[in-house]
Amino acid sequence: MLDPRIPFKNRWLAGVFAFLIPGAGHLYQGRWFKGIVCGLCVLGTFFFGMDLGDWGVVYWKRDPLNMLNPFYAQLFVGLPALPSLIQSRRYQSRDNTEQTGIDAPLQAPFEGMLRVSDPSSGLSDGKLKGRISIQPENHQPDARAVSGEFSGTLTPRNGPPQERKLALGDVPRLGKPVSADPERGIEIDVVDPGTNPPRTIGRLQGTIRRSFWNHFEAPPDEEYLLDLHRQLGKFHELAMTFTMIAGLLNILVILDAVEGPAYGYGDPEGKEGAQETAGTAPAASAAKQPPPAAGKAAESSGKK
Repeated sequence: MLDPRIPFKNRWLAGVFAFLIPGAGHLYQGRWFKGIVCGLCVLGTFFFGMDLGDWGVVYWKRDPLNMLNPFYAQLFVGLPALPSLIQSRRYQSRDNTEQTGIDAPLQAPFEGMLRVSDPSSGLSDGKLKGRISIQPENHQPDARAVSGEFSGTLTPRNGPPQERKLALGDVPRLGKPVSADPERGIEIDVVDPGTNPPRTIGRLQGTIRRSFWNHFEAPPDEEYLLDLHRQLGKFHELAMTFTMIAGLLNILVILDAVEGPAYGYGDPEGKEGAQETAGTAPAASAAKQPPPAAGKAAESSGKK
């Protein structure tokens, strides 16, 4: 029975609001305190789990062998979990494959390694950290070829860090555009710009940042998932549990927006009724007993 003291308005619409944004259904009904508390509890639990899991524990990846997919519970958080459905479709697209070449200029922070193939170039193997800038070279015989440069710090294996600018060329290789890993792999040749055509003197291997939309709630590759388990250990499962609990909590929030509290209405009446019944019981029993005088008269007539 619905509590007439609660302004449900359109309770089914309130349920939709509560699903999309935890607590929004209660705010629509004017139940401000409960809406704010529910929203903070559900969203706080969800995003705490996401942060604990390095933002890689909420995604939709079909697994016919696993009927207990965590996403079945995470989905009930609503809008914060719904991008997983779009990202899963993008991840499984035929276009989401390793790429050779680029269609537009690319500038991004880079971190990785330099492998030198020509010692006479004066370079040595080491770690690189800086920025790469490359653009397509459409006039080259191979339309996938690029030109550009790396600028940043080279730290040789045996030596102090050095500020370097390296010319880049030939055909780059890049990882999948969409994946849960925020880092996207890239490989490109280091060339000697003083020769014609430019001569390859080494290879740059490392990663650039994926855009937020290309990794947020996207399914992980197997290699990244294993790496995430190694980094987080037991916290990976704990983080996933928090996001699942948030979804299950929001089911209760949705039900409360649609049907009202499970307890509350009728309880005071029931208690008062029980008290009244307990108070009138002795009076009823007393009414059934005959008066003392009538009892004695009946006793004396019996002796005669």
